[in-house]
Amino acid sequence: MSVITAGVLASALLVAPVDGGGVLGPDGYKALHLGQPEAVAESTGLLVDKDAGSACHLYHLHPDEGQTNVGSGVFADPALGLVMIGGTAKSHTPEGITLGSREFQVRRAYPNLEPVTPVPGVFRTPVPAHPDRHYRFAFHQGRVTDFALESTNMGTC
Repeated sequence: MSVITAGVLASALLVAPVDGGGVLGPDGYKALHLGQPEAVAESTGLLVDKDAGSACHLYHLHPDEGQTNVGSGVFADPALGLVMIGGTAKSHTPEGITLGSREFQVRRAYPNLEPVTPVPGVFRTPVPAHPDRHYRFAFHQGRVTDFALESTNMGTC
């Protein structure tokens, strides 16, 4: 195997989850979709642990969907439906980005990545061909520690 072939293979292994996982985006994750009414999203069986203590409702994905970053989850605005779906260790974007991906890989996949101010280490980019949606990525020491698909209109969230 040549050095170039080995390098390409190693780069691909750093991006794609081992098990293939579920795809987060461009519309949603499995049976969950941005804009989906909250009651319909609840009926999918993918959501657990509802926190309705504020105007923005927070859910967690079922543990079978993979580990998430603390504070990540699925956010629902009562009027707009689902407005954000967090990624897991088993999910990835259509471009292969997941937890642990390197920052250079994210920048290669999403050249329009811009910082979210005033939050250090957090960036977002439009979802290709979907201007009403964004991917949000958090980095620590050059690796993705959290990622999500979000609506441009987050409502109360």
